[in-house]
Order: sequence, then structure tokens, then C-alpha cells
Amino acid sequence: MLCTAESTYGARTATSQLRLSVVVPPVFRVLQVTPTRDGYDYRIWTNMRTVVIDGHEHRFDQVGETTLSLRSPPDSLWVVHGL
Repeated sequence: MLCTAESTYGARTATSQLRLSVVVPPVFRVLQVTPTRDGYDYRIWTNMRTVVIDGHEHRFDQVGETTLSLRSPPDSLWVVHGL
């Protein structure tokens, strides 16, 4: 965070500047797994618009809770994100 202020002797004005940086780490949470006829439905919560799971890119309309359908469970879940 950077905060600066400036005034001049005898002047009736002062200026200031405040810059705030917020770092939000990526979140990908599996809330529920449901087996289906075609594979598995994962109810997830994420703050990312796109993730790569097992080499396949999945895009979401919005951040938050959504359902992700996969034909088979991933051997090992690797999530690649880009903010």
C-alpha cells in the first residue's frame, strides 16, 4: 500500500494519493460429486473464469458456484489457472 500527501508552505490546498492493492488467490473448491450415466457432475465454487483440468480447458460464464461435467474422474486433479 502506498500513501502520500503533499502540501506547500503558505498554500491553502493540499493533495494526497492513496493506492491500495489487493491480491486475491485463486480458489477452486469441489463441493459435491455426483455419479451420472455419462460420467461425473462436480458442483464446484471458483473465483476463476477458466481452468485447465487434465489438459482440457473449461470456461465458466461467471465466477462462483457452477456444475462441471466430466466423462471420467481425473487420475490426479491438476488445476492450472491464470488470473
